[in-house]
Amino acid sequence: MGNREIVASLQRASVVYRTASEEGRRVWSDVSLNIYKGEWLVVIGPNGSGKSTLASTLLGLSPLSSGEMVRNEQKQFRGVLQLPDAQFVGETIQEELDYLPGSQELTRDERQAWYRRILSAVGLSLPLERTLSTLSGGQKQLVNLAAALAVEPGLLVLDEPTAMLDPAARKEVRQAVRQAHQRGTTIVWITHRLEEVADATRVIGFGEGRITFEGEPRGFFYGETEEKMLEKTPCSELGLDSPYVVKTAFGLLQQGVKLRLLPLDMDELGEAVATSCR
Repeated sequence: MGNREIVASLQRASVVYRTASEEGRRVWSDVSLNIYKGEWLVVIGPNGSGKSTLASTLLGLSPLSSGEMVRNEQKQFRGVLQLPDAQFVGETIQEELDYLPGSQELTRDERQAWYRRILSAVGLSLPLERTLSTLSGGQKQLVNLAAALAVEPGLLVLDEPTAMLDPAARKEVRQAVRQAHQRGTTIVWITHRLEEVADATRVIGFGEGRITFEGEPRGFFYGETEEKMLEKTPCSELGLDSPYVVKTAFGLLQQGVKLRLLPLDMDELGEAVATSCR
């Protein structure tokens, strides 16, 4: 990665949760990872692999048992966690957004106009006086995301941000996060949805508390070389089922069709098939 600026760094980090046994439950073993300014890091792995621990560690919510974490203190870190209720501090949407830095310096009208823009950015148009407890799980998650994006953080950590959302809301979230990324926010997106890997500039595969893969999305789905491509891939080695697009591409390759581009989404699949037919 050359001389790129590091936003956060983990060195030989281990996490052990206390249990009734003396040994405790080891969640991570010897994890080392640099997160670079401006990248979109997708962390993927099966349930229980330790990937959610990365979110709480980066946000300072989960201490390391050994090793070291260094954060760039000049950057603001924000997160959206799996359980939206755990992040709320207000009773209503208005109260929740009142905690945003700078909000108290605005007039009431300016503040309300800003809050509506914040909510609109993630596809929400709800009354500001609406009580948070009356929102659906998906709406709560979107309010948390809106508040995190509003402060334009240096690093945004998202732990399964689309887990409670329908397809239309998932699209809104990905679009809003893409816009933040284009403005310079570094993204750490933790997921088990394989179609969300396509957004990544770098993929981290997590399995049984350790990093099993680090590289580009195509390498994760297809393997690093053409010869290895039709054998095991980093995706299959984690026990994950490839998305439809990748399965279709493998089917074509096994039929002897030469693809100029190994597709990650439907648009790329269409392009790959069209160019192979010329």
